[in-house]
Amino acid sequence: SNHLHQSDEEVVDHLPALKASCAKHCPTQKKAYDDCVGRITKLGEGDCEAWYFDLLHCVDHCVAPQAFKKLK
Repeated sequence: SNHLHQSDEEVVDHLPALKASCAKHCPTQKKAYDDCVGRITKLGEGDCEAWYFDLLHCVDHCVAPQAFKKLK
């Protein structure tokens, strides 16, 4: 049980780095999301959920295979 817990933590540790490196593979989505956040900050209303999910979807495609490699 303790061993299982350790491997869980390792995976969690890798994910932020994987997501950051994967965001570089999604420049279009990242820019669209950042632009949206900028607009909303100025306006003080609205949300960027659609852009966020586009970015997340792209990043997850990149993260998943790498995350699974690290599990083995």
